[in-house]
Amino acid sequence: MTRPAPQPARRRQPLAAARPALLLTLVVGAGCAVAASVVAGSGGLWAAIAATALVIAFFASGALPVVLARYLPSNGMAGAGVLIVTYSLRLALIFIVLGVLTTADGVDTRWLGLTLMACALVYTLTYAVTMFRENAQRGGTPAATGGPE
Repeated sequence: MTRPAPQPARRRQPLAAARPALLLTLVVGAGCAVAASVVAGSGGLWAAIAATALVIAFFASGALPVVLARYLPSNGMAGAGVLIVTYSLRLALIFIVLGVLTTADGVDTRWLGLTLMACALVYTLTYAVTMFRENAQRGGTPAATGGPE
């Protein structure tokens, strides 16, 4: 008797795949907010909250091109165009918000930068580890490096 071929596992939705990274980023952002409020007062607190919100908004909006690609024609250039435009808009918005925050009087720029770096690093590392583990559980093989064997 023959067994049916196993079906490939479906990939999770972009936001569901990013959930562990978002939650850990919130925890790190809350820790930075507590530390900033103790060290720098309310200016540090608001800077840490703003930086955490910026990191979460930037990375969570990264799923936008994936969602939009479902409604585009299968031409590769349309997807690349959406990716470039949305990424450029996200960067522009981040730079505008950072420009406003660094000139505001009630925001401690040191804690803004520290929290921004900590949250971005934690999000990136957590997301990468989550994706590597998920790929390993599916039995996926890493792509060939193209080097001599």
